[in-house]
Amino acid sequence: MCSYDYADLRAMLTIRSFELTVLDLFSKALIRGTTHTCLGQEYVPVAMSNFISDQDFVISNHRGHGHFLSLFNDVEGLLGEIIGREGAVCKGIGGSQHIFHKNFMSTGVQGEGIAVGVGIAWSFMHTSKDHVCFVYIGDGTFGRGAVYESLNLACLMKLPIVIIVENNGIAMTTFQKDNMSGTIEARVKAFGANYILQESHDVGRIRTALEHPVAEVRSGSGPLVVEFITERVAAHSKGDDTRDKAELEAIKKRYWYNVCAKNNPEFLAACEEEIKEKMNRTLFTVMQKNPEVWEDYEKRICP
Repeated sequence: MCSYDYADLRAMLTIRSFELTVLDLFSKALIRGTTHTCLGQEYVPVAMSNFISDQDFVISNHRGHGHFLSLFNDVEGLLGEIIGREGAVCKGIGGSQHIFHKNFMSTGVQGEGIAVGVGIAWSFMHTSKDHVCFVYIGDGTFGRGAVYESLNLACLMKLPIVIIVENNGIAMTTFQKDNMSGTIEARVKAFGANYILQESHDVGRIRTALEHPVAEVRSGSGPLVVEFITERVAAHSKGDDTRDKAELEAIKKRYWYNVCAKNNPEFLAACEEEIKEKMNRTLFTVMQKNPEVWEDYEKRICP
């Protein structure tokens, strides 16, 4: 069943709508550079957002639009940032992958975020009683030595850090089974980190399972690693998906959005209509602030 409450579903649909809008703008050559969407993984940051306060710090990665939107819901600012024009949350300097805003930063450099997060968590240990650093990484990041150096220091000093592993089973085009010996669980436990596996897509169940472990990190128990077994619905970047058609079809059938559309279409449609209208208004506002982009947009959608 589609068991999400209205607020959570709305947040997930906002992220989904944003990512689809970005991909559409790229297809029209209205955004330069590259981008990595989190389609299929929208529920992870929505679930985690309940645990993150304004005094905590969050470090995201190259696939971080959902991480940002789950905390700030600043669709206009992030869209302006990716377009690189007026209204950008980071003045257009960071683009899709390198954002710095309030208590949030993202980096496209694999393994960098967890190393910086350890430093921030170390400062929290010395300057505050219960602040936590939350770091998002992927399964592919476990091919970087910085991950193990960071885990070693974090566990050695019992730092207040929660490491969220979004394990979608594939690093760019290489499946995890082809490039990783052993498991993520065994690797992080070797350093003495607390570990939780999450295979559910149910935001409420995830929060219930993590409420006590995250609270323990705040009280000084040391690092927590939460591994989400998830799936990437879209390509690694914009159109470079090398997975076979049968596998992609199976993934799409399991996609929380399609499951919800099948089991509770009225509930989904009612919420989605509002989100689509808001996204269209936001897109119009951003484009109006950038006349040269708007002119190109009008030409491409109304040739």
